[in-house]
This record gives sequence, C-alpha cells and structure tokens, in this order.
Amino acid sequence: MNSPWRKNLLPPCLCLLLLAGPLAVQAGWQLVWNDEFAQADGTAPDASKWGYEVGGGGFGNNELEYYTARTNNARIVGGQLVIEARSESYGGRNYTSARLLTKGKWSWTFGRMEARIKIPRGQGIWPAFWMLGTNIDSVSWPACGEIDIMENIGKTNELGKVYGTAHGPQSGADYNGGSGVGGNYVLPGGAAYADDFHVFAVEWTTNQIMWYVDNHPYFTATPDSLPAGGTWPFSQPQFILLNLAVGGNWPGNPDGTTVFPQQLLVDYVRVYRYVPTAPAAPGGVSASPGSGQVYLSWDASTSGATGYRIKRAPVSGGTYTVVGSTATNTFTDAGLADCSNYYYVVTATNLIGESTNSSESAATLGAFSIAVNSGGGAAGQFVPDAFFSGGTQASPATAAIDTSGLVAPAPAAVYQTERYGNCTYTFAGLVTGVKYHVRLHLSENYWTATGQRSFNVFINAAQVLTNFDILAATGAQNKATIQEFTAIPTNGTLVIRYVTVTDNAKSGGIEIQLARPMPPAGLSTSSGNRLIALKWNAVTGASYTVKKATAATGPFFPVFAGLAGTNCTDTTVTNGVTCFYVVSASVLGCESTNSLAASATPINPLASVSVQAVSGNLVLTWPAGTLQSATNIAGIWSDVDGAKPPHTNPMGLQQEFFRLRLQ
Repeated sequence: MNSPWRKNLLPPCLCLLLLAGPLAVQAGWQLVWNDEFAQADGTAPDASKWGYEVGGGGFGNNELEYYTARTNNARIVGGQLVIEARSESYGGRNYTSARLLTKGKWSWTFGRMEARIKIPRGQGIWPAFWMLGTNIDSVSWPACGEIDIMENIGKTNELGKVYGTAHGPQSGADYNGGSGVGGNYVLPGGAAYADDFHVFAVEWTTNQIMWYVDNHPYFTATPDSLPAGGTWPFSQPQFILLNLAVGGNWPGNPDGTTVFPQQLLVDYVRVYRYVPTAPAAPGGVSASPGSGQVYLSWDASTSGATGYRIKRAPVSGGTYTVVGSTATNTFTDAGLADCSNYYYVVTATNLIGESTNSSESAATLGAFSIAVNSGGGAAGQFVPDAFFSGGTQASPATAAIDTSGLVAPAPAAVYQTERYGNCTYTFAGLVTGVKYHVRLHLSENYWTATGQRSFNVFINAAQVLTNFDILAATGAQNKATIQEFTAIPTNGTLVIRYVTVTDNAKSGGIEIQLARPMPPAGLSTSSGNRLIALKWNAVTGASYTVKKATAATGPFFPVFAGLAGTNCTDTTVTNGVTCFYVVSASVLGCESTNSLAASATPINPLASVSVQAVSGNLVLTWPAGTLQSATNIAGIWSDVDGAKPPHTNPMGLQQEFFRLRLQ
C-alpha cells in the first residue's frame, strides 16, 4: 500500500486487514464463525458479533468521513450488510460512514477468513475488509500486525483491481510503507469489482498467509517475504474489520464525478479453522513401461500429503497389492515379468490417514525396450544420450513441461533436453521381420511461434514426419508431444534420421519397444464328424497357441502350441459336445492375451446303410459307425467282425438285418 499509516485509528490506533475473494472451501476447513446477515430489514448488525469504531479525525490517512453507529450508515437489507457512505455534515465532517469490527467479541489465530462483497465505485471511495491483532492496545500499530484481505481505492483506472497486504513492524515503523508486502488481483476482461459480488479470502496458517479472489490465489506472504529488519507478528489472535472510508492519502478525495451515497454490500462473512484430514488422492498418475520395469509418476500433493503408497494388480480393477512407498511423486517398480500387463493406483498419506485410490494407470511390458534421452542424462527408463552421430547437445531447459493428454509420457527431463541439428540414431541387434513400436518425444522449448522450426524424420529411409513443426502440433511452448510409429528392422537395425528444414531439427527422446503382440483376430470354427477346424488372422512374425475349454468362460487349456500357420483341426472331440476355443500369438517368446472365443459342436453323421446286390453278394457301405447284424429286427444284434465299408456279405436263404452302432 502507498501510505504506511493509512489505517491508524483513533487512539489506540488500529490497522486495516482485507479478506480476499470467493474461493471454494477445501476439505479440512471447518466453519467456526459466520454472519449471514439474516435479520429484519433496517435493523442494526448483530451486536453479539459486531461493534463500531465511532469518530472522525483522518485515522492517520487524512480520511474525510465520520464513522457512526447509526443504521443510516450500517444496516441489514435483503439479507445483506449495507455500509453506506453519505455526503452530509456530521461531527464536524462532511461525510459519514461506518466501520464495523469484532474486537472484544470474536478473534482468531489462524484460519480461513472470507467474505462475499460487492464494492462501491467512485473517486475517493475506499472499501476495505481486513484484520488487526487483538494486542493493539498494548503494543500499538504496526507491532500488532495487520492483514488487509481486500482493498480498492475507487480510481477510474483501478476499478478492476483489489489489493491484499500484510503490515508489521520494521525498525519501529511499518515495513509496508512504500513498497509493501502484498499483491493485487485484476479481474480479466476489463471487468469492474463494483459490477458484481466477489469472494475475498485469506488462508492464514503458521508462517504463511495466502490471498484469494474468487478461488484464484494471487499472493503468498511468509517470514521470508519481509524486508531486512522486519518481524512477523502473525502468530497472535486478530479481529475482523469492515469499513467504507471516504478520501485519504492513497485514494485521494472525492471530486465532481463522485456520486453519493455509496454502498458496500456484504453477503456474508465466514471464518474457518483448519482441521487436518487425510490427503486427497493423487492425480495425473502415469505408468511407462521399460525393460522389466514400470516407471510411475503423478502430480505432487497439494492437500498435505507427506508420502505415497504404490499399489499393483495383475488385472484391471484390482485386487491391488502395495508394492512400495515413497516421499516423492515418482517410483520405479522393478523385477517385473516381460510380456505382462500391470495395473497401478497410488494413494497419498499423512499422519492423519490415507487417501482413496487414484485413478488406475496401466502398463504393458513387451519383450524388448530401449529408451534414449537425446542430449541428456539418465531419466526414468531413459538412458543417457547414446547411439547417435551428428547434431549438438543443447543446454537443458528449465521451464515446466506440460504432458497433459499424453499416454505414458517420458519424465519431464527428457523433454527439457535435446540434440539439435541434422543427426542420426542407429539401434542395432534387433530382430528382422518383427514390428517394433517407435516413440519420438518432443517439446518446443526455444521458439515461441509456428514456422520457426521444422524438420523431417526418416526411419530406415521411410519418411515418417514431413516439415514437422512441434508448436503447430502442440499449440504451446514447453508442451510435450509423442509421435508414434511401427517399424521393421532391416538387417536387425533401425536407423532414425532427423533432417533440418527450418532452423534446426531436434530430438528430445527416443523409445523403441517390442510391444506385447496383439491377440489374433477373426477366429472362426467349422465342425465335421469328430473334428473341429479353426482358422484366424495372422499376426506378423508370430507363432500361435490354441486353447480349448468346455465352457465359454474357460478355463482354457492348450491343445496346440508353436503353430506357424493360421489354421488347425482338433480331432480330440466328441460328436454332440460343444467346445470353446481361443488363440494367442507369441513373438520372440512374448505371448499375447487370448483372442475372443469361438465355439463349435461336432456333427453326428446321418445313420444310414447303403446296400447293393452285386454278383450274388450284398455290398454294404456306411459313413461312420460299427456295422451290426441280426436275423430278427428285434435282435439279438451283434457286431460284424472286421466289417469296414464297403463290406461284402454273401446272400443266403436266411433273412438278415443290418444297422449301425454310432457310439
């Protein structure tokens, strides 16, 4: 604030504190005091909560008003407190107004103090919501400490600006005297505070005060914020003040443009105390696969966490088992099996308890993974820069990297480093004929507009990026992007080449993964007599395992393994019994999950015998089954020894019947 003594009260002197704007109260803040001003219209404020500062004399700021205890100047209307500044002769002054305070009635040490207020407007009009130390009568101001939650000085060019400030002693004076320990908040879009209600608040804790307007924190003061020689008086109780001043050194005096009366409208005043609670669940959990490891990160807690617990499950949705704990917001889960899926949640902890689980994040480990941090050192699963030729290592950027919207982003350090200029990375020792997943990590940390950097990228001579502009892809500086491709090595090698078009090409980081193969698609079946034929779509470079069950949900057991083709026939079946099948694909020993199931039922053959008379003999044929004969249709039936179709039976005088036994 501009004047070190602007809020000196009548002896003993008081100090002004403003309470900053509309912020949703967070978990842990519990309401301990409030005034909703729910009284009859025209009545005075609740005397059990509020008193009055009465008098005039400038209050050390050359103010022009006389503060009264009249309802003309402070009253309840429509569930709101109205503090009205009037142009009238009273007490030797030309203006009247009101200053309300909870001194001697209510005071607090630490808490969240907030009020919903609509301020007036006009040259020389000075509304304030603030606090003073209860020890002001014994130690005086500024030693008592003052917290200005909200002030506005009414000037035409400051209608959209409020101030939040702390005052205290510095070598016997106010350390806020010309420069101030405070900040201000300007409404966006040129809006004026007098046009609507706003919530002004401070959150006052041990050695910290934070100011808010409408949920927006805009300034924080701590003992480290004080100038040399300043002391921190904010560990003693303080009381609340609301007033509407007229004129003074800081705002200046009313002029011909100022309209009276002016009204400060207060919808409510509320005080909360902080009750420690378990922290909120972490957000932004990311799980990135490595070689036998998963690298996890999440947003650091803003709700009082002192540690985190990492939990893992083999299936989505749990049951989760705790696999580690840490005090930081990163964790490496090591010793994992390749070709497996893992599912993670993270909880935040403190002395009070543990949060609920975070949202789940999954990682799929393949058979192979390598990651290189271009131009930088080791970071998570990324090894220091290697396998390159050409280009120049840049100095690391220090700005925070936005990885929002990305799946399994690299650590921020990967996007903060780079190798720039024409350069080539060569990865050898791969398997020819197998598809690898290539992820290129990039962030524009130097240029600020599109068109200032563009480049091409080739993988084994195939162009995968053309005139690529990182800013055009991300829309913002220091925002990460991941460009992903599938590539098949040539002679066991992948060559990734960056070629400048404008300025310098760049690489932030490269990941090459042999991902766990996808399960085969298109599994279908057809049935015959005591057989079921299966076929499915091919997966590049894979062998196949066929599994069978007697129920749609399994369990499935292998019946064929290591198949090179995409079809097979199962003859270990029984006619009339339905079988269910799934197929998995394996690439370099890494097996996919199972395909969707398909079923079939072997067909019972038609029970028929064909009989022909040939040269005095009967020739019998049948599709399947065992031939039986009898001399009477009622039986006794017996198998015809050794009979196989076609079977020749001599004609005799005796009547003979034939049938088939199918089982």
